[in-house]
Amino acid sequence: MLRIYHGGPGEIPPIDERVPADVFENAIRAFGVVAACEWFGHSPDSQFTADTIRELRLRSGIPQESA
Repeated sequence: MLRIYHGGPGEIPPIDERVPADVFENAIRAFGVVAACEWFGHSPDSQFTADTIRELRLRSGIPQESA
């Protein structure tokens, strides 16, 4: 089975919720990015899923070279 790093439930730290979109992003982080992307019709190993994981990690304050 393919392991998608940082895509499981709670693997990306939440952010402060200042606007409704932050609440939505934190729900994706809590649910798991891979599961959320699959629910929206994307395969777990798609470029969309990888880009989403990277973007949410960056928004969580993880340095770009580590995201």
